[in-house]
Amino acid sequence: MTFDEFFKKKKIDLAALEKADAALFSEFKTHFEQMGEKSFDHTKKYWFNKLRRQFPLPPEVKAEKEHIANPLAEQTITESLAETVPASRPPKLGFVPKFKAGNMPKPAASADDKKEEPPAAENPPPEKPAENTEPKPAYKPRFNMKNIPPKQPED
Repeated sequence: MTFDEFFKKKKIDLAALEKADAALFSEFKTHFEQMGEKSFDHTKKYWFNKLRRQFPLPPEVKAEKEHIANPLAEQTITESLAETVPASRPPKLGFVPKFKAGNMPKPAASADDKKEEPPAAENPPPEKPAENTEPKPAYKPRFNMKNIPPKQPED
């Protein structure tokens, strides 16, 4: 980055600075060439706000884009905007969980529902025999103290 570009980035008018204070301008120029952009910015940063107020860079006038009249392109754009999108299913609103909670109680059946159901079946379903009704122990040690031989007294 050159000296001119640096001050343009800082929005300071170099021509006005050189006319007003030639000694400061030459000092800045030599320091910028010796230090480089980052060091110069770091050491002189307290000067920039004051200089920006005294010597503001005139705002750049942005050239407007030329409007090219192309009736064919405009017609194509308006036709594509006027096309209707095929009606699809409306999106679902609200929260839908991805799983069903297994511990939720079922809603109680009303009296009308109970009347419509046939009475209990005469042949109840066969019961499965309980395979292992004994609960598992919560903790099983890796070794059994009974299997360890007792210590023999040393004589």
